[in-house]
Amino acid sequence: MKVIAPAADVVRSTTSITERWPLLSALVFFALLWLEVTKHLAPEWSLNPQYGYGWVVPLLTLYLLWQRWSQRPVARPPRDRSIPTAIIIFIALLVFPVRIVAQGNPDWRLVGWTLALSAIAASLSFAFLNGGRSWLQHFAFPVCFFLIAVPWPMHFEQIVIQGLMRTVSAVNVAFLNVIGVPALQHGNVIEIGNGFVGIEEACSGVRSFQATLMVSLFLGEFYAFNLARRVLLIIAGALLAFICNLVRTALLVWLTAVRGTSSLEVWHDPAGMTILLICLLGLWLLSLLLRGRALIQNTTTTRKIDPPADGFAVANKQFASFHFPASLFAGLAAWILISEVAVQLWSRAHALPVTNAHWHVQWPGEESMFRVVSIPPETKTLLHYDQGSAGMWKREGRPWMLYFFRWSPGRTAGLSVKIHRPEICLPATGMTLSSDDGGRLLTVNGVDLYVHSYRFNDRGEPLHVLYCYGDVRSPDGRAFDAEQEDWTARGRLRAAFKGRPEIGAVLELAAWEYRDDAEAYDVMQRELGKLVRAD
Repeated sequence: MKVIAPAADVVRSTTSITERWPLLSALVFFALLWLEVTKHLAPEWSLNPQYGYGWVVPLLTLYLLWQRWSQRPVARPPRDRSIPTAIIIFIALLVFPVRIVAQGNPDWRLVGWTLALSAIAASLSFAFLNGGRSWLQHFAFPVCFFLIAVPWPMHFEQIVIQGLMRTVSAVNVAFLNVIGVPALQHGNVIEIGNGFVGIEEACSGVRSFQATLMVSLFLGEFYAFNLARRVLLIIAGALLAFICNLVRTALLVWLTAVRGTSSLEVWHDPAGMTILLICLLGLWLLSLLLRGRALIQNTTTTRKIDPPADGFAVANKQFASFHFPASLFAGLAAWILISEVAVQLWSRAHALPVTNAHWHVQWPGEESMFRVVSIPPETKTLLHYDQGSAGMWKREGRPWMLYFFRWSPGRTAGLSVKIHRPEICLPATGMTLSSDDGGRLLTVNGVDLYVHSYRFNDRGEPLHVLYCYGDVRSPDGRAFDAEQEDWTARGRLRAAFKGRPEIGAVLELAAWEYRDDAEAYDVMQRELGKLVRAD
């Protein structure tokens, strides 16, 4: 016997689907929009240990949004809905040109901030459109919390890193001298009897500071602290991270001075993990203490909310009366998908051809007193190169040193090359940059290299450096030109629409004890002719 559902039930089912369609279309649109942001930031989270915590931030953001959704105030949509609607449409249309620029400049952090702030502006506009000012204020913090995962601007980050490393080095030198271990500070390097100990980024407290900042913000929201307690939690986290890293680096330097450099390799990672756990545990205990005091003082830590109801039923009821056609969100979602496909087609159409002009280094022979120099594991972690080697030798009694790194085709080394350049890294070791002659194209044995010439003051001795790099993709057989080397905003935009060669190999040649710059550069160019060979 066939049972036919009552007409009322059919109508109720159809209405339910109709009511849910606007909400589902909006969710698809914002999922695609935030996916674009995450996709752009993911390489930095994976390749840069300093921002490895970024993978956790999207999950924490979703949790905070869910927590706020269950405590949302009564929706009071604005009368004028044109401005927030226009903002959402404009940001959706902006995705295509921003993704074009991002595809050609994956290391440009301004693009990451543009994408993240655009997604935040669209999300908050959506909250304001459907719930008014009360919803805008209510959901502002969890949406903006995502910014903690966006890498800092490069110049600001370097200022913080160098400042922290120098401070940690100075404190450790003072500590060693107090306990009777002679030590001298050279920038971020500490000289002791057993040699030199560098205070790299991992020991500077930057990673711990950023991780504790993220945790402090999350705990402050999780326990619904007032502004004063949140600020106190952030300050306490920063101080805790700095003090713990001082203890860590002091221990590592002391062990190196007493037991040798082998102890540094053994204790480096365990000490770092222990310090991180202590920081997180300390913040959690402080949060419990602040929460307990708030309860004792009878200070409410919960927001004024409406009685909870059936979540999805309420969502259907509130979003059923969308203030614009649901098809708009479906169209914007389709636009983002089409834009991504267009970006990939654009990238392939403007990709520079792969050349066969690979090159390698022919190291000096034993007659030059050549010896291989080991590359620290931290360097491999930071640069993510596929091949790397280093060596030292002497020419006419003067010391020379060479680093050579290579990346496989298809891997972008632009981020590593830009961050770890001589003018950034060498001053951290106590050297002073005396001159930078800029870059120029130099052909060595049929290999095109873009060469930067530097002179540093190395504790009173002149140090000349040639920093060279070539690529694996080049137009018309030429590796670089001045236009493609332009890292300004204008140059980056030009590269996005014309294509930029992909850096495939980096060579850094250093020579000491040459007083005359012209003589030094002439000798170093001849040395390049002996070292660089085309495959």
